[in-house]
Amino acid sequence: VLGIDLRGKKAFVAGVADDQGFGWAISKALAQAGCEIILGTWVPALNIFNTSLKRGKFDGNAMLSDGSKMTFTKVYPMDAVFDSLADVPEEVINNKRYAAADGDFSVEGVAQRVKEDFGTVDIVIHSLANGPEVQKPLLETSRHGYLAAISASTYSFVSMVQRFGPMMSKGGAALSLTYLASEKVIPGYGGGMSSAKAALESDTQVLAWEAGRKYGVRVNTISAGPLGSRAAKAIGFIDDMINYSCANAPLASEINAEEVGNVAAFLCSPLASAVTGATVYVDNGLNTMGLAVDSKALDREAE
Repeated sequence: VLGIDLRGKKAFVAGVADDQGFGWAISKALAQAGCEIILGTWVPALNIFNTSLKRGKFDGNAMLSDGSKMTFTKVYPMDAVFDSLADVPEEVINNKRYAAADGDFSVEGVAQRVKEDFGTVDIVIHSLANGPEVQKPLLETSRHGYLAAISASTYSFVSMVQRFGPMMSKGGAALSLTYLASEKVIPGYGGGMSSAKAALESDTQVLAWEAGRKYGVRVNTISAGPLGSRAAKAIGFIDDMINYSCANAPLASEINAEEVGNVAAFLCSPLASAVTGATVYVDNGLNTMGLAVDSKALDREAE
């Protein structure tokens, strides 16, 4: 039987703040394959996440096929829009929402802490995105909002590969999450987020070359279909996107997070040892469609 075996491997997963999103599903799939999971959680969400974890609120979604429960070796406070602690404004450091941080929560700081605690990692997962003006059309997006989307959703991955790459084992894998809006117009997905996803896919190819030659690691991204996660609800019309996908994709069903997690586990495993620089679609084939088959424009009056 051909299976995914990640026993003895360590994964750092950035962007898990609850049990509903892709980050959790990817962590669970990696854990199912035997991988040790280390998390980086956005600082303002850290206390709620840890409290929910300790109280067992996530237990139902943490069960593995052998009856055991997924556990996290360590959860670090993290804010990936800051490369180093020197980049963090004083008002952020003193903000009570950041009081949960027990140390350096910048990308550089977290990478150093992981290195000190674990030595090496084999897998790096970037499950991060934020566009403060995502509900604004591009024509109404400010420069600040546009660059904030690029910073949080795209450059953060570059920063993570820069800083985690040197401690990754040869043959390791870095993976991010993108969306179809990178290449097709999705009205309503604004604030520069479509540009951020396009940049992320381009950066995936460049990082695959550079990190492949420098560190011997692979870099890929998954273009996932719409999922009604807590984070996705910020877009404002995620249910419409799900309904549209079900009506028009070759496979007429909703994407579930587990499907994305399973593909991520494959891409991070030795089974995908020759796959790098790829955008892998996990969207029931919606990306292949050039016509909305449920369009009213296709309706014909009965003769």
